[in-house]
Amino acid sequence: MNPENVQILITRYLDDGFEDTVYMAQIVNTLPFIDTSALICSLLKSSNYETFSITALFIRDVILYGNRNKDCYQFISKYPESSIVTTLEELVFSHNYFIRDEAIYTLGKTCSYNSKNKLRQAFDRFRDSDPLLLTKLLNEMQWLGVENSENCIEQMANSFSYLTRWAAVQYIKQSGNIFPSWVEILRRDNHKLVRTETEYEYRTTLEIIDKKVLSKVQQRQRSKEIKKIKPLILFQTVQGQFLSYLFHNGINGYSVTDLENYIDRVILS
Repeated sequence: MNPENVQILITRYLDDGFEDTVYMAQIVNTLPFIDTSALICSLLKSSNYETFSITALFIRDVILYGNRNKDCYQFISKYPESSIVTTLEELVFSHNYFIRDEAIYTLGKTCSYNSKNKLRQAFDRFRDSDPLLLTKLLNEMQWLGVENSENCIEQMANSFSYLTRWAAVQYIKQSGNIFPSWVEILRRDNHKLVRTETEYEYRTTLEIIDKKVLSKVQQRQRSKEIKKIKPLILFQTVQGQFLSYLFHNGINGYSVTDLENYIDRVILS
């Protein structure tokens, strides 16, 4: 089988071989590893997002499921030091939001521990310019064991951009920890969207913590109080709507100003 046929198999993976380890093995064993890596890298660098995305999916699935088939072992063992990982690291800094988002996700899900420094660099690059990326980025940083990730959240909570501070609120819900100093900073934030969602998540988490010591009557009363303060506008909702707007309009990047204008025009109007 020639490289062109292998390329077709990869681009047809979702339709013809999804999670099929025999299909995976056919792809990774047809050519020498170095040639397979080069072919995969060329697909990752494609200007066509769908081609990139299917290739990234194929990589994740080979690493996650390929150990069920001994014919995938060699690819899995060589992957961490391969040019594929290097290419994904480069794409973390892509101008295309959707590509960098999925590149980060792929590095995390394939346990690319050598990429921890690149992800930390990405945080420093995008902290105040891409608030929608930060939740995914920090999740994968924490998964890979990046040191002092809590410090990153504190930096977000002290950002000059309210959108970055608003993104930090997600970590109250995810961590279940309401005691770090940055939580108090966000509870007193001067922007209403940040302040109200922080208070809601703080009170919701506190209810969970206190549940064992509250009576049933107290629990119901606390739940009613929390429902009353639930914000009409949540960061996660805005994120989903805005990214959907970008994707369906063929827009692959945005600025903080674009997002602020969208919120003012569509969400708050």
